[in-house]
Amino acid sequence: MTEMKKLSRRALVAGAGALAAAPAFAATGTAPTPIATLWSEAQTLASKLAAHRGAIAAAASRTGNSTPGWMRLGGEANRIAEARYGKLVAILHETPRNNGDLAILAKVSQDADIQLGARLWASEKLAAATVALHA
Repeated sequence: MTEMKKLSRRALVAGAGALAAAPAFAATGTAPTPIATLWSEAQTLASKLAAHRGAIAAAASRTGNSTPGWMRLGGEANRIAEARYGKLVAILHETPRNNGDLAILAKVSQDADIQLGARLWASEKLAAATVALHA
């Protein structure tokens, strides 16, 4: 019975990531954009990371919240969080193709991990993308 719950939870996590990107899909009526795909993958990783929330918060409090807690951890928590952060940075490198992409870019620029590091760069990318998309 326990395995069935885990399988259901995994299916929900995968579905949640797909739903998070749905507005970007609906905005174009076409295949998902690279930003929407990356966002879906980042959301799936964030869901997996939730299991390590306590350890991440404890590590962050030891560093004075100046560094994401996951950077102080090893093992699975660090691996998942590093992969998620990589997806967020990849989103910031992409060019938005529609308003759905722009909305995702705005969410990424406000992400806690981005705010602790690449905050100014992310804000500049968002501003430049907004101007370019609506020019």
